[in-house]
Amino acid sequence: MTNIESQIDVSVAKKLRGIRENSLAASVMLLIELGLGLSVNLYTNLPGSDQGKGVVAAIGLAVTGGPIALTLHALLGTVLLLSAITLVVRTWSIHRTLLLVAAIVGLVAILMAWFSGARFVGTIANGASMAMGLATGVALFCYVLVLFVTPTNSQGRNGDG
Repeated sequence: MTNIESQIDVSVAKKLRGIRENSLAASVMLLIELGLGLSVNLYTNLPGSDQGKGVVAAIGLAVTGGPIALTLHALLGTVLLLSAITLVVRTWSIHRTLLLVAAIVGLVAILMAWFSGARFVGTIANGASMAMGLATGVALFCYVLVLFVTPTNSQGRNGDG
């Protein structure tokens, strides 16, 4: 193995480790989000002034004027969205189709949950709450899949190498 090949292997190994770490962090955040979301849905009274607000206004109100559980839920959801975007970029950089597809589906699921959450704040509709929960489950499945199929080194062939 030449020095250049060795450097490439180290670079790929770092990218793979970053993908695994990113996916694990997203999975943990999703579980925390699930708990916060259940708490908000079951035990938090949302302000009546938030009713009928649009998506952007609802998210702004959730962060700035909502009960603490809702504020934490909205802020962590936004961090989770950034984490999902980062994972798509990371999987794109190593050209592994299965990982990229799982990361993209996870991102779409998080976007669906994020917008459903804003809809829930504005309407308190049960359907929006259900959509958040289902989207969370899909995203969690995607990130666990990424953890499972990502090789632990640059020579690995799982993840459709």
